[in-house]
Amino acid sequence: MLLRSKRLTGWLGRWQPPPWQALLLRTLLYSGLWWVLTEGKGSLWIGVALALVIALCAPVSVATWPRQLRWWKLPLFIGFMLKSSLKGALEVAKLAISQRYHANTLTHTYCFRLLKQPPQQLLMANLVNLTPGTLTLRIRGDALYIHILHHHPHVEYQLKLLESRIAGLYGLTHGPTEYQP
Repeated sequence: MLLRSKRLTGWLGRWQPPPWQALLLRTLLYSGLWWVLTEGKGSLWIGVALALVIALCAPVSVATWPRQLRWWKLPLFIGFMLKSSLKGALEVAKLAISQRYHANTLTHTYCFRLLKQPPQQLLMANLVNLTPGTLTLRIRGDALYIHILHHHPHVEYQLKLLESRIAGLYGLTHGPTEYQP
């Protein structure tokens, strides 16, 4: 208990409230988001109170963004992820509708080639989870353990492609990803 209280007092000692203009803007933004999410039927006071707490505790600061991330590459990457997710969803739907469904599940171990920092590896693990039919089980060292609903020969290629796209977001150099079915 003493250790937790020291962490809390340490955090409170470093915490500084945002300037009142930023606090007001964030509170209005978060209140508007609350209004949209509840379709205008949620309690205004609860929304403003939640927005104020969020604006105070988790202020959005450019200083907290990853410095090495290439933000101008993000729109193309989002398009790639949407395409991958849609393709995966169609594949899972096809398997679900199929009368002769034969499960070909597998726990696959993927070794990172380019992503060496934990935040980069965590981003890849989370993005693998967004692709239907796959689930990240754990990250250990430089390996990512993934459960695959329907294993096919080019799963490794798809993971390498995802890793190289994430590496491109971080400005990491990488060679061409070879396709080996």
